[in-house]
Amino acid sequence: MTERLKIIGEVILGEKGLFSVKKVARETGLSSADVQIVLDRLFREGVLLRFKRDPQFAQLRGRPKSKMIYERSSRKVLLQKIGPRLKEDTAQDRMWSVIRNKSKLDGCFTVRDVILLAEVKRENARWFVKMLRRAGYIKPSKPGGPGVEWRLVRDCGPKRPYVSSRHPDGVQNQTPQGKG
Repeated sequence: MTERLKIIGEVILGEKGLFSVKKVARETGLSSADVQIVLDRLFREGVLLRFKRDPQFAQLRGRPKSKMIYERSSRKVLLQKIGPRLKEDTAQDRMWSVIRNKSKLDGCFTVRDVILLAEVKRENARWFVKMLRRAGYIKPSKPGGPGVEWRLVRDCGPKRPYVSSRHPDGVQNQTPQGKG
């Protein structure tokens, strides 16, 4: 469901004005039934507005079907729905807090400080420091080696930056949501 939600959400973000199930299904390549399920869910959650439009021409027999059309209610809410979800109070949040606080007190920190104070494994601390270095948030005080001290160069506040190994620069343009 989440993969379909992302695909359909990206199409909806590009739409201006009203759109129908058929139009979204045609642009995504998904079945109309799958698109209908996702659009109904987004409507129930208040992300979309739904309008009923009477058919222009009545069928000769039977009751004519009405056509549902949709419109985005809020671009911001839709972006939050399809964007990556960040959990709070994770190991990365604790590591970021240690890095910020140690940098404020001493001006620098080591990977050992992060391991001990954030209570994380060595591999996790090294990975997080590497991603912060690639993204330009921290720099070493001296060239590499064991016990190298790191300086915080770019402080983005109490909310940790969203670092990812899937992006070339190590950071995705997404600010974490939650408490500040």
